[in-house]
Amino acid sequence: MLHNNVRKSVIAVKMAIIAGAAVTAMPVVAQDDGAKEQQVEVIQVRGIRASQEANLNAKRYSNAIVDVVTAEDIGKFPDKNVAESLSRITGVGVSREFGEGEKITIRGASSSTNRTLLNGQTVATADWFILDNPGRSFNYTMLPSALVSDLEVYKSPLASIDEGSIGGTVILRTRTPLSMEANSLNLSLEGQYSEASEQWDPQLSGMYSWKNEAESFGVLVSAIKQDRKVVRQGFEVLGWPNNADLDAKLPSHIGVPRFEQDRERETLFLSLQSRPNDNLDMVLNILDSKVDANNHNQNWLIFVNNNAGSLTNTALENGSIVAGEVAAAGTAAYNFINRVSSTETRAIDFDLNYSADNFELHTQLGHTEAKGGTYRETSWEYGPAGGTGYDFDLRSGTPTANTEVDATDPTQFRPGWIWGGEKPTTDEETYAQFDFTIPVQKGAFTAIKTGAKYRMAERTQDRIAYSWHGPQTMTGNEDVAGSYLDHIFATCYDWAQCGLFNGTVNIDAVVNGNMTQQMAHNRHAMEQIAFDGLNGVPADFARSKNLAEIWTVEEDILALYVQGDFEGEGFRGNVGVRFVDTQQTSGGYEFSGDSWGLWTIDREWLTPEVLEWVETKNDYSEVLPSLNIAFDLSEDQILRFGAARVMARQDWNNISSSITYGSLNVAQPTGSASNPNLMPQIADQFDLSWEWYFDASALLAVTYFHKDIKSYRSFSTFVDQRYWEEGEVWVDVTFTRPENGPGGTTDGIELTFQQAFGDYGVSANYTYTNAQRDEERQLTRPGSGLVEGTSRHMMNASVYYETDTLSARLMYNYRTEWYKGLHFNGDELWNDSYGQLDASFGYNLTDTITLSLEAVNLTDEEVVEYNTDTARLFSIYQNGRRFTAGIRMAF
Repeated sequence: MLHNNVRKSVIAVKMAIIAGAAVTAMPVVAQDDGAKEQQVEVIQVRGIRASQEANLNAKRYSNAIVDVVTAEDIGKFPDKNVAESLSRITGVGVSREFGEGEKITIRGASSSTNRTLLNGQTVATADWFILDNPGRSFNYTMLPSALVSDLEVYKSPLASIDEGSIGGTVILRTRTPLSMEANSLNLSLEGQYSEASEQWDPQLSGMYSWKNEAESFGVLVSAIKQDRKVVRQGFEVLGWPNNADLDAKLPSHIGVPRFEQDRERETLFLSLQSRPNDNLDMVLNILDSKVDANNHNQNWLIFVNNNAGSLTNTALENGSIVAGEVAAAGTAAYNFINRVSSTETRAIDFDLNYSADNFELHTQLGHTEAKGGTYRETSWEYGPAGGTGYDFDLRSGTPTANTEVDATDPTQFRPGWIWGGEKPTTDEETYAQFDFTIPVQKGAFTAIKTGAKYRMAERTQDRIAYSWHGPQTMTGNEDVAGSYLDHIFATCYDWAQCGLFNGTVNIDAVVNGNMTQQMAHNRHAMEQIAFDGLNGVPADFARSKNLAEIWTVEEDILALYVQGDFEGEGFRGNVGVRFVDTQQTSGGYEFSGDSWGLWTIDREWLTPEVLEWVETKNDYSEVLPSLNIAFDLSEDQILRFGAARVMARQDWNNISSSITYGSLNVAQPTGSASNPNLMPQIADQFDLSWEWYFDASALLAVTYFHKDIKSYRSFSTFVDQRYWEEGEVWVDVTFTRPENGPGGTTDGIELTFQQAFGDYGVSANYTYTNAQRDEERQLTRPGSGLVEGTSRHMMNASVYYETDTLSARLMYNYRTEWYKGLHFNGDELWNDSYGQLDASFGYNLTDTITLSLEAVNLTDEEVVEYNTDTARLFSIYQNGRRFTAGIRMAF
């Protein structure tokens, strides 16, 4: 059989990559897809070309359509987390809102409909950013690439792999001590410079692996610390409501923001492995990763929709007002927002493999939990006394915005409001998995695999609102009238008072006009006033639960599967079926509207007359068959076919019992509501692939994929009233709610080419994706007829040069525009086409010491977002270039 001819070299190369060191003439017992035990010789594999050969071999001899990136190859990328490494794979797209890869799409499927598994299991995740809603997508900022030995992207499913993906399943493998040399030590010391922050940040990592002489027990410890000063400047439009009086869409707010964050990531990983005999192998993995993500944002805003009746000199483009002027008394304000934010993930996993004469047993037990979010937010608004005249023009590639008031003069700004709160989230899962493999000789079948898995998951969100104007906030200070908020505003009657002014800042990266000339605020003074006190008066604020935004979702999943592996003369594959039963319980508060949806928990103030915790249950079962077959057309050509039914559960936030809304001091305020009765997304998919391995490090492949989506998520709207505390009135809010809608189809073609030419090499891939929905496109229904996450064209190109002492790689990643879903204000949000050029260089001082230089976003690309029509600009963000220099040592 052709595919058995080179299986020895496959195993050797893959094991050498994982080990990362030379191991020669060592007998290894290996098994792959039902292959018989074989004695192989593990060889040393180093460098870009060798690692790419290992990647191709792993892909070539798999029984599914899968792409692989090994640790050696990851080390040659300028990537600081796994998402950026994944962006090099055919059909994978990455979002980079803050300049670093965070979430991925696969074959046009949105980030929430793809799963990421660490050693085959879920990793809990909780977002740090207050505007992010808990979803199914994994936040890759939690996982440094140095932790991973290899990663696999399964585009055609197996019955034995967890369900939950429409586009593909990413499986990350960590290193194990018995696969490495005893007393292996790897160190990396790097400094990263960011043009946006104009600051150097440290990047440190270390890994030590030990095993006894009998190679029956080993310990691996890895520690990673990566700091980064994040600065993002830009231009924002916070909504495009339709104004009935003008019969046009126009900007709700226009702002020029500056975001700063001190991001500190620390990751600890421990692996204990015991192999007391040839039949038993046990691994205990413990992961703890934390990102401190404190951030502050300032935004100088003009409120265009509030002043719609005063607009003159307007310009209309495609039914949208994209330029205009307000002569005087226009509404404008500074928002200064400080946030204490973090996210932390922990996981403990026990993996046991036992081989007997007539069966194999695999057991995996574990628990993972995450907590994160914004633990304290303080937002202050100051506006110009008497308003201001202003003008704006969004018609060129660089927008323009000007105000009459001098935005650098702190004496011109009077207090408007202070608000704040907390938004912590948690994610937790406990799992138990049992898999049996029974060798058989029944026709072409070589093994029967069967197993069961039980998962208990819980996702929660809490929401606390701070009210500095609340009652009893001046207890003990009866000589001062009003609330603590009144005391702040009476004392800090303009921004020049109380130490709040901290000089000026120029935000001119992506926008023209004098709105780029701004004040800088003193974060320390602002938080000291809000939380410590002012002029001898202790700070105080009421803490109230925002009942509509507090929820818990519990999910119990039982999965059973059976899979048969087969092979014959010139073919191999597997066929199976997975049965999955899902039980969801969504809990939230049901309450009366007499307390504005708030319940004060630290004093007597707001308590709704009706307050009850209510739960909604939603149960469903799915049968998911799958087939994968590979035909050896010749010694170096393979034809693959795959067919399967797949599923993806809806985002946690969408199936919760929550309702959120934005600012109420604007015309036509908007909000979002959830739907606990949503059913999962189901798809039938087919894959056909031709692969030609015309050299050891060469590949030409063409893949066609088709997905018949049974139901996409749609949205409906309703209007409800909310109380505006500052204005002391009830206002109508238009809420958007998800629902199960019609399905559609996605098909596409993937092209992959890779080849080495002596010391040079090239790899390139291209993906065409055509995604269509059966739902009618209605511009009055946001999101209708659109598919999230799909770029019609995506491509990657990489060239490298490598000798024994020098390596260099240049990489370009590009994708055309894609729909990102609904903005928090309910508008459709699109990301414009994005391309990024990266580079990496390495110089081997010795066999164990390498100097490295890396560059990210060399062309200084900007993230541009718009509202369906490119004329309706949403945002332009500049994250800047990043450069990293360092030294890597392996002993």
